[in-house]
This record gives sequence, C-alpha cells and structure tokens, in this order.
Amino acid sequence: MRRTKRKTVWAYLDGKKLVDIVQAALDNNMMVDDLKKQLIEENPGHEVTFKCQ
Repeated sequence: MRRTKRKTVWAYLDGKKLVDIVQAALDNNMMVDDLKKQLIEENPGHEVTFKCQ
C-alpha cells in the first residue's frame, strides 16, 4: 500500500512561519480561501505570503 506525502499550505507573516492554513481552516470550520482573506485583512501593513509544502 502506497502512502503519499500530504501537502499543506503555510502562512508567512513578514517572512516568518505563522500557521498551517489547512489545519487552521479545519479547526475553525472554514474554507482555506476564506481564512487566507481573513489573515490578510487582520494584518494590515504586514506582508502575508502563502507557500505550499
């Protein structure tokens, strides 16, 4: 039985790892896109980036 590695999306605030977006969305019963928009809105003046790993 083959197992595939699970990919996830990390949010970075000013280049520092902040949170696993997929897990946080599951914990809060939200869609990933909605959580991304919320993070951007809650952090004005900061650079919020997302990377799939």
